[in-house]
Amino acid sequence: MTQKSYLETLIDDFEDDFEFKVDCKILDITEDICKALKDKGSSRADLSRRLEISKPAVTRMLNGNTNFTLKSLLKIAIALEKELDISFKEPRRKVDFNVKKETKTVYVKSGNSSLTTCEEAIQELNPENNKKEPIAA
Repeated sequence: MTQKSYLETLIDDFEDDFEFKVDCKILDITEDICKALKDKGSSRADLSRRLEISKPAVTRMLNGNTNFTLKSLLKIAIALEKELDISFKEPRRKVDFNVKKETKTVYVKSGNSSLTTCEEAIQELNPENNKKEPIAA
């Protein structure tokens, strides 16, 4: 059994914590707002003018220090010329940090004594794979 890292243990401990979920949603929202501002070529000052709030209030909001209301989210969406979409979804599947996939290229000696990948060697050994389509004249 492999031992979990400190981060994996913390995530497991807080995964079902309500405040942790709230903070994650606030972070998602603030990232969406910042992306919308960047895509639009707007600044925080532009957003503060459109929302009719101070620049420090926008900074606090984008730093995650705001518990958004539905009204404030709708105002922000309108200011960013975006549509607000709130929906309920099925929960995401839990991520298993212990599953590790590793792929390696393996080289083998083929019939002509050169090193090649397994796939190339299989094609060389199986004449069915080497059939070529006739070329029309």
